[in-house]
Amino acid sequence: MFRELSLVYYNRGMQLAKNSRLGSAVQSLGKAISYDSSFIEAWNLIGLCCYRLGKYQEADYYWQQSLHRSQAQNAATHYLADLRGSISQAMPYFAKVEALCQQKDYGRAAALFSTHICAHFHVSVSMLNYLGVLHVLDGKPRKAAKCWTDVLSIDKDNVEARRYLNEVESRLVYKLLAMAEKLFKRDETQ
Repeated sequence: MFRELSLVYYNRGMQLAKNSRLGSAVQSLGKAISYDSSFIEAWNLIGLCCYRLGKYQEADYYWQQSLHRSQAQNAATHYLADLRGSISQAMPYFAKVEALCQQKDYGRAAALFSTHICAHFHVSVSMLNYLGVLHVLDGKPRKAAKCWTDVLSIDKDNVEARRYLNEVESRLVYKLLAMAEKLFKRDETQ
C-alpha cells in the first residue's frame, strides 16, 4: 500500500515538474519519499527540482540520500559531481560580485554574475531572481523583468519572481520604456 501511495505522489511530482511547477513538485516528491524511503527515482527527481530552484544544499542532500540507499548505476553520482564542480568553479566569483555590489557597481556585478556564476548552474530560479535584483539596482528594469519572466517559465508558482515582476512593472519608468518600445516598433513597420 505504501509503495502505491509513493508512486501516486511521485507521478504527481513528475507531472508538476513537467508543468513548470517545481515548488509544488518538491512537496509532492517529499511525500513520495515519506511513503517509500527506498524510492531512488524520487530522491533523484526531488534533487533535480531543488537544483533548478537553486536550492543547492537541498539538492546535494537528496542525492546523497539516494546514493546512501543505492550506489549501483545511480544517476545521483553524476548529479553530485556536476553540482560540486559547478560550486568550486563559481565560488571565487561570489566574492568579486559582492565587492562590486559594495562599490555600487551593479552593472559589472550583474555581468560577472551572469557570465561566471549563472553559466555554471544552468540557470536556476534563485540565480535569475538575484540577477534580476542586480539589474534593477543597475537601472535596467527591462532586463530585470526578463529574468523574472524566465523564472516564471521554470517555476510558475515562484512567489518572489511574481512579486518582483509586479513591482517593477508597476513603476512608471518601466511603463514609459514599454511604451517607447511599442512606438519604435510601430515606426519601423510603417
